[in-house]
Amino acid sequence: MQDKRRIHSDLKWLIASPDFLSVAEVNLLHNHELLNAGEMLQNAVIESDGFIFEPTHRLGVYFEQLWHHLVRSNLSLKLLRSNQQVIINKHTLGEFDSIIQQLSTEQTCHFELAVKFYLQIGHGNRMADWVGPNLRDRFDRKFLRLINHQLALASKPEVQQWLREESISIDQTGLFTKGRLFYSMENYERQELEHPAEVESDHLRGFWMTHHEFQEYQSQSDYDWFQLPRMYWLSDITAHDLENLGKVSQLSDNQLVKLVAMKEGKEMMRGFVVTDEWLERAKQRVLTEE
Repeated sequence: MQDKRRIHSDLKWLIASPDFLSVAEVNLLHNHELLNAGEMLQNAVIESDGFIFEPTHRLGVYFEQLWHHLVRSNLSLKLLRSNQQVIINKHTLGEFDSIIQQLSTEQTCHFELAVKFYLQIGHGNRMADWVGPNLRDRFDRKFLRLINHQLALASKPEVQQWLREESISIDQTGLFTKGRLFYSMENYERQELEHPAEVESDHLRGFWMTHHEFQEYQSQSDYDWFQLPRMYWLSDITAHDLENLGKVSQLSDNQLVKLVAMKEGKEMMRGFVVTDEWLERAKQRVLTEE
């Protein structure tokens, strides 16, 4: 269960943090005309009291709950559908994350929502150089699915017929993405931050290092280190959060963990400590192009 202070911080983070994917670059490189959904939140009211937290351990679901709360708080918008599955002849063709009407223009927009975290394994300038912490995700594959399937859902003839039957007319499609890229500690400290063109240049950044590297770094730093549960991966950690986090003195070298470095109650940086086995599997994942 998220407390009100953390929910408030996460709501502010959705509005104020940089986008993860650059809508302008996606449009330019991939011949799209996507809207930047972040502009829809300009008049949103950041109020955590009315937020309805539906219990979940999935960060993406919580992220969508935050988005839909902000949309509902914007008096110029009307939320028509959220997480709307498209089921035709007992087959699920996809899902619309968010369908919103702009009341001033009466235009209806379909927005795809995503919060993503990737670790750099290759050089960095290709999407294929980045993998998710669970190794099931590789950036390039997730991106292609987003572009070719999720954002294209409303253009399929059978889905257009379904939309007519549901009395929904989609005029535009948009994208709302947040997230962070985690660079090797060496690159992170040197600020050698090669990243794909599709990612915003001011994107959020973090580090990753092996357990051996962390032991050396920890012994030389004056930071306090805390483990970050998944539901704390969004906004910055403050002193108020620390009572809910586990302080790290020594890590077991057989687990991948996400940590935050704190000093005088302020977040200094965050990142992953990975196992040797994880790193080998990640390298195989990046080297496998098919």
